[in-house]
Formats: sequence, C-alpha cells, structure tokens
Amino acid sequence: MGFLYGYLQEAKNGISKRFNNDRKKFEDVFYFINKRWDNKLKAPLHRAGYYLNPFYYYRNKVVVEDNETFRDGVITCIKKIVPDGETQDKIIEELQKYQDAEGSFGKEIAKRQCKNIHFDPAKWWLNHGSSGPNLRKLAARILSLTCSSSACERCWSSFQQVHTKRRNKLLHDRMRDLVFVKFNSKLRQKKDNKDRDPLEKPVSDALEDEDNEWITDVEPTEMDSEQEQEIGDGSQGVATAPAPRKRGNQTKKRKRLIPIADDELSASSSDGENDSAMPSDSLSDSEAE
Repeated sequence: MGFLYGYLQEAKNGISKRFNNDRKKFEDVFYFINKRWDNKLKAPLHRAGYYLNPFYYYRNKVVVEDNETFRDGVITCIKKIVPDGETQDKIIEELQKYQDAEGSFGKEIAKRQCKNIHFDPAKWWLNHGSSGPNLRKLAARILSLTCSSSACERCWSSFQQVHTKRRNKLLHDRMRDLVFVKFNSKLRQKKDNKDRDPLEKPVSDALEDEDNEWITDVEPTEMDSEQEQEIGDGSQGVATAPAPRKRGNQTKKRKRLIPIADDELSASSSDGENDSAMPSDSLSDSEAE
C-alpha cells in the first residue's frame, strides 16, 4: 500500500518525459489514467500510505506538505482505525516528530535505509519508530496492507454470470445495473454472515425426521386422497363422513388367457374326438340288445 500511489505518480512522470513534456501528445492518455486514479486509487488509505512511506515523504516533503489531501487522508485513517480519543491525540503529537525527523527518525541508519526503494516501510517503522510508539503501530498496520485485483476479479465473474451466450443482447446500462445488484447482494450476504459462527448454524438432524426410511426402517405408505382429506378436516376440528363408493366405479377383474402350444392343441383335439365317439358306440350296443 505504501508504494502504489508513488508508482502511479512515477509512471505519469515517465510518460511526460518520453514526450518531452508536450502535453498535447499524452493529454488523452492522462485523461483516462486520472479518471480511474481519481475514482479508485486516491482513497484516504492510499494517501496515508504515501505520506507514511519515508522513501517518498522525505524526498518530496515540500510537495507532500503543500498538498492538504495527504494530511487529510492520514487524519481520516486515524479516526477510523483508532477509536480511542486519547490515543488519537498522541498520534497527532508523534506525527510532528516524524515530519521533523526527530528522535529515532533522525538517526543516520534510519535515513540511509529509507533511501533504498527495495526496503520494507512497515519493518522500517518497527525498527526506527520508537519515538512514536502509537504512530508506529498505525503506520505498520497501514503499510503492511497488500494491494490485489480480487475486487476486479469478483466483478468480472459477476459480469460473466449476467452476460451469457443466451442472454447476450443486453444493453450496457441494463447489464451494469444487473451486475451492480448481484454484486452488492453478495456483499450484503457476506456482511450478514460475518459475525455468525459456522459451528452454531442450525443443522437439520436426520434422527428427527419421522419419514426417513433409512432411520425408521419403515416404508412410507401412500394414502388415498379421501383419507388425506379426512385427516386434514379432522385437524381443523371438522369431521366429515367418507363418501360412499359407487359400484360402477369398481373395476372388474379380467380373465387372463394362458397361451397353449400347438402340440397340446392337437393332442387335446384327438382326445376330444375319441371321447365323442365312445358314447355313440355304447348307445349302439344298448340299442342292439
């Protein structure tokens, strides 16, 4: 955090030098850089990181002190990070020692180490900030923050969920509003769940589920609609008689035909012929007698 503001400023100075400070050649580029920089990268936290970084502060002390926004950024961070009023007053007093390089800030080793751009400003404060113990804690906390593009990545993932192959004809304003609502709903949900303990979340117990076949070892039975109606009416205190069933609605059982093979059919037909011939023979014998 302590180098982001300084890197952007050095990048603008490098662009200006390459074009011999001819503003007409890079004015359009600076417009887009300043537009993004003013909206996103000039927050009080970025200004405070630039102010508390000794590598930039002591090199550009006059410019930094003339720009009131850097001091305002430090004061804003003090109000938000430090809630105690007495500690805030002590930090303001210790801030004067840092500006004048008094005490541990004015030692030769402290001045030599802060001139190296590859040094860690948070560790510098821990090593050489004994003259301002309260300010040292605040500066180390701010300068230890890291910058990342996680917020942009989350925003792009929201755009990818809204703008799909099936829904690719959305207007720009409409799509931006949908992403705004979706992204802020996630932030709202994250904020609501921030203070909750995941171990204390209510979890449904399977043992309390009476309809769970794996626990009760009882198969659920399907109830007729008429029985469900009786139970529902009985729970309300109204008893109703079951409706009589009509005989016409009863389904008749149909006989099932068993298939017969051809051999069995021929054998049964021959037996039938023999049976039909025997009574005729017996009648003829009786008549003859």
